[in-house]
Amino acid sequence: MSNPLDPAQAAEYGKFVQAAYDMYQVNNDDLRPAPKNIPPGWELSAWINMSDFLFQIRAPKFYGIVVHQTANPDNRIIAIRGTEGIIEWLDDAASIVMVPFKQVPSAGRVAFGFDNIYSTIKVIPVPHSAPGLTAVSEPEFTGSFGDQLEQLALRRETQRGVVHDFAAGRTRRNRPTVVTGHSLGSALATLFVLENSVKHKFDISLISTLASPKVGNLEFKHVFGALPITSWRIVNIRDVVPKLPPTIPFILDYEHIDTTYSFDSWLFAKKNLSCYHNIGTYLHWLDSSLPIPNDCA
Repeated sequence: MSNPLDPAQAAEYGKFVQAAYDMYQVNNDDLRPAPKNIPPGWELSAWINMSDFLFQIRAPKFYGIVVHQTANPDNRIIAIRGTEGIIEWLDDAASIVMVPFKQVPSAGRVAFGFDNIYSTIKVIPVPHSAPGLTAVSEPEFTGSFGDQLEQLALRRETQRGVVHDFAAGRTRRNRPTVVTGHSLGSALATLFVLENSVKHKFDISLISTLASPKVGNLEFKHVFGALPITSWRIVNIRDVVPKLPPTIPFILDYEHIDTTYSFDSWLFAKKNLSCYHNIGTYLHWLDSSLPIPNDCA
């Protein structure tokens, strides 16, 4: 049973997505930007990079972060930013043909663009150094997004000297995880949650998405809706992105996942497409103490 929206909690998770935006905007070409505005009590574990594919452009870009709780490194948050720039928007808008999701082909069909971008994701671990030693380079992770995140978790558990003494048939350590994203990042976060539902590598309790586009078809929605997690899909009714891709009966049967929590930014922000979609507009609705971006106030 999905828990009802807790606005304060959703705003806290949204701050990690905002941190990913802030890190990206310092230098758009930096694939491993320095941590910036990550909420207290959390540390950067890895950078998330992925590639655009339109016009054969494959150069990776920084898209998100994996963070762990300082007091309990087994607790983690995965946060993925949204689109920035014309190429990424074209990826979203132009690649709406529906295909089976490569990681879970039996779970309905998803947008080709989202599936394709998801397949390019690379998890880049923050260099690890033992006390008194300099950081050393580590082998790259391989496989799907979920596979790479598991390799990251296993590597960090080993480096912490974790002894895996499993009981009651468990095959791994408990890994409490929250997944969050904005715009394109919401779609990719949704795909990761579904991948994990068959691989069971992380204990995902909640996914919180802001301004998510439609990810898959009606079958995908039903499969996702049966997962034993809490899902908050937060949407500004003025924002055009959650209305995409279009639903065309018998051709493109796109449907949103549950559960929807909507608001109207006309009550407090400027009336333009950019402000409707801006993550700052979403965060301000969740927590009025968080400032609206200057160009939207």
